[in-house]
Amino acid sequence: MSIEKANTAWLAQSKQADYRRIVGSAKYDDNAASHYSWDSSVVHHDEVQPGDIIAIWDEFLIGVSVIEHIEVGDGVKTTTACRACKRANVVRRKRKLPPYRCDDCHEEFDEPVYGEKEVRTYRSSHAQAWIDLEGLLDGKALRSLCVHPKEQNSFRRLRLDDFRTALEGATDGNLLHILDETSKQMVGGSEGHVVRPVRVRVGQSGFRAKLLSEYGALCAVTGFAPRSVLEACHLYSYAKVGKHEDQGGLLLRRDIHRLFDQGLIAVDESGAVDVAEEIRAYPAYGDLHGKVLQVVLTSKQRKWVRSHWLEWRGR
Repeated sequence: MSIEKANTAWLAQSKQADYRRIVGSAKYDDNAASHYSWDSSVVHHDEVQPGDIIAIWDEFLIGVSVIEHIEVGDGVKTTTACRACKRANVVRRKRKLPPYRCDDCHEEFDEPVYGEKEVRTYRSSHAQAWIDLEGLLDGKALRSLCVHPKEQNSFRRLRLDDFRTALEGATDGNLLHILDETSKQMVGGSEGHVVRPVRVRVGQSGFRAKLLSEYGALCAVTGFAPRSVLEACHLYSYAKVGKHEDQGGLLLRRDIHRLFDQGLIAVDESGAVDVAEEIRAYPAYGDLHGKVLQVVLTSKQRKWVRSHWLEWRGR
């Protein structure tokens, strides 16, 4: 079987941070950029397949990839249940007492009822095509893109075409072509065999991490900002070059990144910021006109910003 695009996408909730809903007390082995674990108590647990797109989120989107392989096993899971109604919809609260609450009957208690059950365990691998999209879409936007927006499950099926459109609208290009290519190669082999993807990894997560290590949480145009709003901006066309050039990027606040990609903000070789006249009426941007970058450009970066300047300013 061969396909042109992945046709199934899942929204998976990260359990690395404060995962409040208590289905069992066992800790999951998760790393958003490489693997995700679940078991047979999770709705849709056996519907997720290699070749499917997986989008991982907490309060915001973290990133997307294609599932390469799923390791299946058996295990025993510690379960928790409400002391009143015996259902498993128990939530742990950090700032209220008693610390546990049932979302079904609203009973509050100090400890849930513990038990054990046998489960099938699943662990996906998806590092090959991982794209770091930290903070790109918020939880409300992501839930609205699900087949059943009000569903509360760890795995939720996404409306792939709408998800694709949302990503394209929030970025400067079609990121999912990388995932489509990976998925196509994985399911395009002969039956019973898994085709390993060729080199399609974009390394965006590493590219951003490298910039954060070099500059800290610093937007090169506006100054210090929360990490969640900073993006790795290529100073050249990544679509044309196809790789992350050394010294080829800067950290920019998300809105500044969009304006830079659209040529509404440019930088000359001296590091001075030029804001297009059409948006100078907005104080948040007009006040930046003529300011000097918060970082010192290297000779390579000056070359890249000169090319960008010539593309959009023509002089």
